[in-house]
Amino acid sequence: MSADIVKQLKGTRSDVEAAATTIKLKFKEFSKGIGINDASFPLRYELSVLRQLCVALKDNLHQHDDLYCDIAATVVPHVEPYEEKPSLWEAHLTSLRYIHRELCQEKSLTECQKMYGLVRSQPCRLQGEADYKFYLDIHLTHFNGIHLHMQKETLPIAATDQLYYALEAMGVLFDTMRQRKVAKNAALLVQLNDALFSKRGKAFLMYLSALPPESTTKMYDPLLKLLSCSWATPSSELTTQFTEYLGLVLALMQIDMFSIEASLEQQLALKLLRICRDLYKDVSPQNYSIQLLYYYVKLLYVREATADFKRTYIDLCKKFVYFFEHKGATHAKEQWFMDLLVFFQRLQMLLHQSSNKPPLDIFWQQLEGDDSPEVYTAHFQLLHGCLGLTVNVVRSPLGTSCSNEACKSIRRHCLLSFGMCALEAYVNWQPTTEQKSDKAPYKPLLGILGYTLDVAKSMKCLGPSAMELDKLVRLLALVAEKVACPEQMSLVLAFLEPLQHLRPLITSQKMLSVLLRIYKASVHCKSSDMANRLQSTYLAAQTNPSRLRSQLFVHYHNANNTEKCVYEWHESSPMPNPLTPAQKKQLYDVDLLAVLHFQSARPVPLLQSLLRCRHNDYHLVLLARKMRTDSEVVRQCEELRSQLQSTALKQPLSRMQQLAIGHTSISVLLEALEAQKTKFSIKETAENSLEELIVKNNLLELNIKREHRLVELATSAIAGFAAFFERADQEPLGCDDTPIDWEALIDDAVAAAMALSTMGYMAQADEAWLLILRIGQMLDERFTYLRALTHFLGQDHLNSNQQLQLSEEVDRAQELLDDLWPQLQNGWFFKRQHTIVMLCLCHMASYYARQDCLCHAQLLLLQAVELRAQFDERVGKSDIVQITIQTVRFRLDYRRKTRCSSLPRRPLPLRHLDTLVDSVRNYCTVSSVDLGALQLLLADLVRESTECAANRLTAPFAFYGTTLNLVLQSGMALRTIEVLISWLWMNLQNEYLDQAQSKLRLLDHLLAIKPLSRTLVEQTSAKYIPAIAAKEDLKANAMSELTSNMLLMQLVEPIKKQNQLDVATLKSLPMHEPIPTSHQLQRYVSKQGMPPHLRDSMQLQCFYFIVGCLHARLNFLKRETDQLDDFYVGAGNWLQEDPVRTATLGSMLIVHELYHINYLRFRKKNKEALSYAEAALKSVPQTAEINYSFNLMVQIKTARFELHLAFNTSPEDKRRKGVVEGTTKAKSSARKTPRFKIYTELELRPPIGCSNSSSNSSKSGNENTPPSDHVDLNACQTIEISDDDAASVSASTPAPSQLKRSQSVPAKATKTRSARIGSQLKVPEIIELDDTMEETPSTSSAASVKRYPTSDARSTRARNRQLEETPATTRGRPRRKVPEPAPQQETVSLRRRQRN
Repeated sequence: MSADIVKQLKGTRSDVEAAATTIKLKFKEFSKGIGINDASFPLRYELSVLRQLCVALKDNLHQHDDLYCDIAATVVPHVEPYEEKPSLWEAHLTSLRYIHRELCQEKSLTECQKMYGLVRSQPCRLQGEADYKFYLDIHLTHFNGIHLHMQKETLPIAATDQLYYALEAMGVLFDTMRQRKVAKNAALLVQLNDALFSKRGKAFLMYLSALPPESTTKMYDPLLKLLSCSWATPSSELTTQFTEYLGLVLALMQIDMFSIEASLEQQLALKLLRICRDLYKDVSPQNYSIQLLYYYVKLLYVREATADFKRTYIDLCKKFVYFFEHKGATHAKEQWFMDLLVFFQRLQMLLHQSSNKPPLDIFWQQLEGDDSPEVYTAHFQLLHGCLGLTVNVVRSPLGTSCSNEACKSIRRHCLLSFGMCALEAYVNWQPTTEQKSDKAPYKPLLGILGYTLDVAKSMKCLGPSAMELDKLVRLLALVAEKVACPEQMSLVLAFLEPLQHLRPLITSQKMLSVLLRIYKASVHCKSSDMANRLQSTYLAAQTNPSRLRSQLFVHYHNANNTEKCVYEWHESSPMPNPLTPAQKKQLYDVDLLAVLHFQSARPVPLLQSLLRCRHNDYHLVLLARKMRTDSEVVRQCEELRSQLQSTALKQPLSRMQQLAIGHTSISVLLEALEAQKTKFSIKETAENSLEELIVKNNLLELNIKREHRLVELATSAIAGFAAFFERADQEPLGCDDTPIDWEALIDDAVAAAMALSTMGYMAQADEAWLLILRIGQMLDERFTYLRALTHFLGQDHLNSNQQLQLSEEVDRAQELLDDLWPQLQNGWFFKRQHTIVMLCLCHMASYYARQDCLCHAQLLLLQAVELRAQFDERVGKSDIVQITIQTVRFRLDYRRKTRCSSLPRRPLPLRHLDTLVDSVRNYCTVSSVDLGALQLLLADLVRESTECAANRLTAPFAFYGTTLNLVLQSGMALRTIEVLISWLWMNLQNEYLDQAQSKLRLLDHLLAIKPLSRTLVEQTSAKYIPAIAAKEDLKANAMSELTSNMLLMQLVEPIKKQNQLDVATLKSLPMHEPIPTSHQLQRYVSKQGMPPHLRDSMQLQCFYFIVGCLHARLNFLKRETDQLDDFYVGAGNWLQEDPVRTATLGSMLIVHELYHINYLRFRKKNKEALSYAEAALKSVPQTAEINYSFNLMVQIKTARFELHLAFNTSPEDKRRKGVVEGTTKAKSSARKTPRFKIYTELELRPPIGCSNSSSNSSKSGNENTPPSDHVDLNACQTIEISDDDAASVSASTPAPSQLKRSQSVPAKATKTRSARIGSQLKVPEIIELDDTMEETPSTSSAASVKRYPTSDARSTRARNRQLEETPATTRGRPRRKVPEPAPQQETVSLRRRQRN
């Protein structure tokens, strides 16, 4: 070819076109025989043109590809092989292959297709044996190139025809090779495997299998025919070609499996194995293995179920195992054997990847059924045998290459694959319940699993993103999920330790999935300890505290999981989580809080486990709250408290240390409170045997000193909580800090507050409840806030030191109550919360009543009643809410100063108290806060009922025994003192002197002044108590009958209980030893005489002073008046020392003043008594009961009267009058009983204004008091009791101007008493008086006689109430005469009248 043509081919497009024209003309001449020197000249010229085209394609960068293709299309059809020079044809094919490869690019795909069409259009001419390679390269390059560009979507779908053309062309090539007997199968297999089959990926094979069978068959059939030719592969090459045949089998098997239109229908792999079986029939080692593979694949290709499938597969697996065992030792390190193992590994991967989907699903389905354990045992033994021989694999072209450069070991990948195949088979196996317990399949599987995981630990290519690791983790999770019996659980236990070594390579999310399934499978562990360890691993892996808390609650709900805490189980787990110190701390904190808050019944071993694993002192104090019965824990708390107290002396405590000292103080406090409790019957608290009770029940150590330690513990706890609360928000909590258990803080603070309230230390209790109020308000703990506020609502007077705006808190509480009470019935709240809301309503009503908002108070009470009626568990029962409602109603009526005529008449206070007695007797507990509230309520009821009964001179109520029994059993000294003071007050009012003396001894013992003597008490009890009790019972019954009739006759509520004691009886009463000098009255009012342990407490000082006042009254009644002058002088000084302390005395200050005035009258110091009484009346607070004012006014009136008598009577008249009265009294007492003359002093009612009552007290009764027709039956009316006859009464009474009698109220008969009581004591007729009075006091009034059966004091009160509630319709009736009663013994009524 000329140089011009060569230059033109490399030039511009016009140059190329000119060259193409020249070449075309040249070949026309060759066709006509012009210019041909020899037969090879056209071929040589064509070869030179093709070579220049190759150069031009490279130099011009594919600028004129279409022209080059046209030139090739011009020259190629005109040439043929030249037999004498085969190299020319080889060069021709080489040039064509190069031009096609260069054109097979994205920018010249059209020219590529045109060029490949040119090649296809020419006959397949194989001049030499190696020429097939060029054709095969062109076909494979075109097929792969078109496929690649179609994957890139640079070619349309229509380009798929090019693939069909390539396959058909390869089929033509294979036929040509078979026809020409080209014996190049070995090289052909290598080239095909590299470009089309075994070396291609799964995606390519899937695409190849998706091509239409019409096209693929035209290639597969000629290929298999060529490979079946024995002459095509010499015998010497079969051994070396074994690997290529196995690779092609794998590829064809995948094509069979992936075929969409007819899976496994072509059976290409099976056909090839059949061909290989014939080819290798003379090669003994490979022959047997090929036969086993053939039958194995044949079983895989089975499309219908057969009866003997399981037996056939078992036999085949056993033959494989036998072959591996016997041939492995000989050929283990030969290449063909290593290739066989790798082939079998890849075959198993194909088999197990299609375990649950077509086309191999039929194979797995036939493994299920009756004999499935035996079949799977054989299958696992086969894999185990392969696994054992795979350790000898060094290299194999069939092995998959690892993408990680650090991993070059095919052996490890094969081992890992065999293990994952075994796990896949096990996961897909569906045994029955009976088959699961068969241990035969698990033995080989355990060996495979252990070997696989050991290999996985040593693989360098396994990382978080490795697909093999992901698959392994997924299979292990499925194995754990499949566990349903202990035998299956053994597989999980086998991979725990190896999996822990792989844990750093596994992502947290995937590891958590595995741990979750292990957590669920752990229930099938034979060992409960191992189950707890495995469960703790999953729980400890939770990073979300809320989710961890809920999971822990579920975990501890199982009773078998309460031996140890999760934290401790996790420390000994075979798969512990790699937790940081902060994460461990968080795990323990959440574990601790879950046990403390969600476990209703906390087992002691679980708490002890948490105690062993604690991280700080705060954990100890939280656990100690739930282990207060454990002496060792209490001892640790005491040591911690002592340690913290010692630290506090050196440096300020941190807020957590303050919190710890608060909790430890509560633990020690509650332990001490529990230790001092005792048990005895309420019958033992009889009034006559209280000293004996103290001795008998070992209560000699019960006193204020012992209780001082408890108060210190409670106040120390509150101080610690307050210090922590003040500093709680100053520093934020760090991630390493334990979350504050505010619920525990509130509970312990409430425990301290309740302890202080129950023990009676109200100043300290106020501080505690105020702290709880602030905490509840800050944390929005509504019920805590309401409970704390209820404490202050029930107080008459707030401590001035408390910074509490009660009115503002009440407004806030009303908003809370308005929101809460409609929701209580929804069932979202506990019973104790119901109680808190209703008690708050009750005490809020009491608060509004003190503010004179009576209507609001009544509405709140009504709301509490209606709310209580909504709960079935409270209806018909006497619960704390019912008792509180009745108590508030009693207080409303008891403290009411005036009555409105438009309102219906309310029951009297005494009737309320009777109802309360019955309610307390029938009390039942509904919630956990009821008993504490009842104890506090009883303490108030004892004080209030005593005041009510004492001011009305009626019998005491039954609260003393109940309350005293409670406080003594609880070991509360101060509360016992309160009850005894109230009881002593009633004894003095009723002049039970011996019982009063006994209570003074008890008070000295409780105040730690003079302890009781065990010997003295026993002697006294044995000598005097039986006689005194019998005598007092007889007289008490008699006076009870008499008092009942007096009450009925009086038609006013109160009347003093007048026991008829003669003078001889008073003298013969056994009194204990005289009071020594150290016990004089002066010690009650002097600092030097006061015991040191009482000086630091204002409350104890007040109690001590009250005891002194009552002691002085007792001496007065006993006429031991030597010390009284000094005492009352000292008492006045004591009262002036501290006004705040004096104000805390309350109503007892008025009682003291009454006693003092009475003593002054006794000493004939009427002027001093009058001035003192007027000053006392002026200082009576408005909140005090009205009867105190009445009593003071009675004292004023009496003092004036006595002062008047003293000024208007000469000494001779006094002596003469005394003789006459003595004689008259002796005569009258021998023939008649005392006569009671009853009148009411209207002028003695307190004035309308408080200021007027004192300023007008010096005037007469008629001038002081405005006239009124209304008689306050709730007030204490004056009663005159006389032993003289009518004449003596007339002579001793003052002038009408100085004393005016009011009209009495008529009465009606009430229910009769039983005959038994009536027979015990006969009483003269009951007098019923009318409402008319004489103008002259000396005139006797006539009265009519009615007989009433007698009754006790309480039934008499009931009859009085019935009479009061009945309208008085009998006013104006004339008096009826009273027959003279039978005479009685001489009494001391005059003496009692003088004392009062």
